[in-house]
Amino acid sequence: MLIFLTTACFACITTFSKLAYADGSNPVTLMLLRFAGFAAFTALYQRARRRPLRLEPGMAGPVLGIAAFTLMLSGGYLTAAAYIPVGLAVILLYTSPFLVALLAVLVGRERMTILKGATMTAAFIGVVMAVGLDVTQLDPRGIVAALTAAAGLVLVITLGSIWMQRHDPLTIYFYASLVMLLPVGLYLIWSGQFHLPPTRLGLLGVAGATLCYLAGNLLWALSMRLVAPIRMAVILNLETPITIALGAAVLGERLGARQLAGAALVIAAIMALTLFGRRSN
Repeated sequence: MLIFLTTACFACITTFSKLAYADGSNPVTLMLLRFAGFAAFTALYQRARRRPLRLEPGMAGPVLGIAAFTLMLSGGYLTAAAYIPVGLAVILLYTSPFLVALLAVLVGRERMTILKGATMTAAFIGVVMAVGLDVTQLDPRGIVAALTAAAGLVLVITLGSIWMQRHDPLTIYFYASLVMLLPVGLYLIWSGQFHLPPTRLGLLGVAGATLCYLAGNLLWALSMRLVAPIRMAVILNLETPITIALGAAVLGERLGARQLAGAALVIAAIMALTLFGRRSN
């Protein structure tokens, strides 16, 4: 259940972010706010629970790893969208379940089954149908950036799930957020690109994107202890149909038959893995 809520929160970020961008904000500003907000929220949450955010022996590596992989994911995806069509960036990002499956099998964490392979492939085809494959602008910089984002997602899922078993997830993500604040903050100081929207609608977008990130990241950190890597990677594909549905409902974006069919295929694949997956393990 946690991973489904995680995916829903991440999907909402896209819609809220569009409201913020349309009113003068930018991705790097939102990154700074989300990292600072998550660190502040986690500190308050742990204080309320009377649990110290103590760096234990052996935790420095996971903290730096999560920070690096998250920056690869966020920075890579944002960079890719600047050089290649967003649809192509999404498709390259969601090659990650195949890489997660390969690593999980190689390290012996999971075994591949026909159901896992079939649902993984069906979900990927559904994503391609839903976002559309546009290869008119094959800028190598965008392709490398998108694959970097995919690698970041793969590493967060595979290595992150191992680290979360050994250490407190919230402590790792708290310190990782502090680490990520440094390069993002320095970049904004150097570039002068920190921009908040001037209107209420834009500020609503900033607040919504930040809060959805806080909730999504919190749920994701907790779900890493409970959900196997391949299952998690496939379920994250659900972000695409939720995003396009929100785009239609909130932003008035029009959906074609191909997009609807692709979204339905993603949902069907995830339902099949969820309902029948345990029997095939």
